[in-house]
Amino acid sequence: MNIARARNLTQVFSFILSNLGFDIAFKTGIPCPFFYCYGCPYATFACPIGTLQHFVIFPAFPLYLLGAIGMLGVAFGRFFCGWACPFGALHDLLAYINKARNRKLRSFTYSKFLMLFIVLLAAWFTVDTFFCKFCPSGSLWAALPSAVVYPQLNFGLFFYVHIVTLVVTVCFGLMIARFWCRYLCPFAPIGIFNRISLATVSLDHDQCSECNKCLESCPMSIQKVEEVGRSSDCIGCGRCVEVCQTKALKIGIRR
Repeated sequence: MNIARARNLTQVFSFILSNLGFDIAFKTGIPCPFFYCYGCPYATFACPIGTLQHFVIFPAFPLYLLGAIGMLGVAFGRFFCGWACPFGALHDLLAYINKARNRKLRSFTYSKFLMLFIVLLAAWFTVDTFFCKFCPSGSLWAALPSAVVYPQLNFGLFFYVHIVTLVVTVCFGLMIARFWCRYLCPFAPIGIFNRISLATVSLDHDQCSECNKCLESCPMSIQKVEEVGRSSDCIGCGRCVEVCQTKALKIGIRR
């Protein structure tokens, strides 16, 4: 099985696993290691960013949440973004629809950290999960499904705000590969674990021909071969491994 097919299968499996909450017994409340809305009618897990906002509002120290995310980060780095995140899978689909996407725009690594800071600051200032009212993932996986599953509900202003944010995000996703993941996702800072995570994309310098095909194929626009698997922007999707003709890049366990 090639990497692309394996990645697509895990994305489908992840989406199914994230929506087993059709009965209250299956709504675990456990934070998932990727960006998914717990407002979805059938959500199995809790959104890590939504949960973090709740702790800011209480206030209380999120020992369990940070411990769980930290352990997953040390084990997998940002691999969940490339292999399991449903909203990331949507961006893969958008990139596939528009193959002539603009690759000249570089990622701004610190914009995602700034986004997380703004989300937490807004939760503290408003004493509310304020980001959830705009979140495009919530638009797709919670607002729209709820309108179908619960048609008797009255949907107010923020339902239409959700629709707008989703449309804007999709439009940018069609123009820029992995737009949300590269610039705005507040969960993306988990990529800081990439430099120490057990799962990684490793480079064999002796095998590398410096053709840069790996960089050309990278949906996250990583600029240096040495940063593949190490940059906080790397989502471990394996596209660089697929195009590497000298087998200099491999997905595996860090040694």
